[in-house]
Amino acid sequence: MKQVMKYIIPSILLTMTSGFAAEQNESCAPDPCCPPPCPPKDPCAKCAQLWPTCGPDWIITPNAGPCVSNGADIFITTEFIYWTVRQDSLGFAFSNQQVTGAITNGTEKGSVFHPDWRLEPGFKVGIGMMFDCDGWDLYANYTWLRTRNTKESKIPKGNLTLTNLGWITSFGQLLTSVEKTSAEYEHDFNVIDLELGRNCFISQCLHLRPHFGFKGTWQEQRIDLTETGTAFSQIVNAVGNYDNEYWGVGLRAGLDSAWHFTRSFSLVSEVAASVLWGQFDSEAKVFDQNASTNLFNVTLNVEDTFHTLKPVLELYIGLRWEDWFCCDEYHYSLEAGWELQWWGGQSQFMGGTETRWGDLGMQGLTVKLRFDF
Repeated sequence: MKQVMKYIIPSILLTMTSGFAAEQNESCAPDPCCPPPCPPKDPCAKCAQLWPTCGPDWIITPNAGPCVSNGADIFITTEFIYWTVRQDSLGFAFSNQQVTGAITNGTEKGSVFHPDWRLEPGFKVGIGMMFDCDGWDLYANYTWLRTRNTKESKIPKGNLTLTNLGWITSFGQLLTSVEKTSAEYEHDFNVIDLELGRNCFISQCLHLRPHFGFKGTWQEQRIDLTETGTAFSQIVNAVGNYDNEYWGVGLRAGLDSAWHFTRSFSLVSEVAASVLWGQFDSEAKVFDQNASTNLFNVTLNVEDTFHTLKPVLELYIGLRWEDWFCCDEYHYSLEAGWELQWWGGQSQFMGGTETRWGDLGMQGLTVKLRFDF
């Protein structure tokens, strides 16, 4: 009996040990053509942390990549954006009923006319590189967006009259009555972001990417206003051209996060803030044109240039799907979400005796594709 037990017990222990080892390696089991299943245990080795269950246990914030095996550690991104832009203080006319004497309940309420805001398509493109040690990455991104809006208002029905909102005190000063007014708004938006960050797991399903770097931008806003009315029994067009050019550069910092509820799907969010030192160059030119003689009477031609600090805030939330293929040699992801940006004090159009100050806001759909190789 002792002889039998001497052979049975080691056999049972050997079987249990083999089964336990097989279970441990099951999650990292390779395809038949792939190299060893689990990444190296050296935290500075390439792809030491493809997935938190395969990495060394003693790393506090393991690298979350995404990285690929035997690659160049380069990744590219392309994004389609479908945003709407809102610039404060761009009301250009209003309808109003002037009442003399007793005010009755039948007085009509007027309204203010703004540019015809709508969604506009744009894009972002980026390129980045991951460093071997500790999972740091360097990423540059360019954003392009063009906005073109036109709005026209005519004499309202009823007892309302159309009135200029007072962009420039001399704008339309010869007009005794206004028949229609229109506004054409244009915005050219260009931004470059450069950031250094590290994507790391803080739990098995949540990883964060703090980053810092620089933001640069050059933008041009333009609004052309036209009023048609009567002055001294003649039809007159009052025209105002306003330009607001801006460039800025400064520091930027933020935090990206992703919560994985499966290996491939995750909820993502991004927040970033910047402070930019930049220059505004605002111009205003106002003139009246006689519709019959086509003669011009320039009433204002002025320019204002100054430097100042301005803040920027960016927010994003979305859903991401990602996967690796060809034995983890390539990685790609697709995500879609809603993005908001706030640019403080971007409206510096000249109006009256001072600028028409206001903030620039934009929001809309962002669809992003990323490829790592």
